[in-house]
Amino acid sequence: MPDFSLALPEEVCAELGRRVRARRLALNLSAEELAARAGVADRTLRRLEQTGFSTLATFVRVLEVLNALPDLQEVLALQPRSIKAMRAQAQAAPRMRAGRRRGPTLPEGAP
Repeated sequence: MPDFSLALPEEVCAELGRRVRARRLALNLSAEELAARAGVADRTLRRLEQTGFSTLATFVRVLEVLNALPDLQEVLALQPRSIKAMRAQAQAAPRMRAGRRRGPTLPEGAP
């Protein structure tokens, strides 16, 4: 299993497509059956499994049929933090700003 934090978006998509296919096979579903249950075309499902590319709606429909929606529960979930923790972070890391750009500087002795 590749580390998604080091992967290119295309690699993440391809891996997700492989995982969809593996889950389908583990559930002993044919591609045609999964596509019909998800309400998508066979060709759409094949493209998802082979490349990982699909619409988000198609991906969610397929995951629903594969009983994999609970696996998405933590994706993009906000982590609650206490006010005390936020204040501590604000005090620990003062905000840094870039300096203002000034006009171009000329080398010494230039006219």
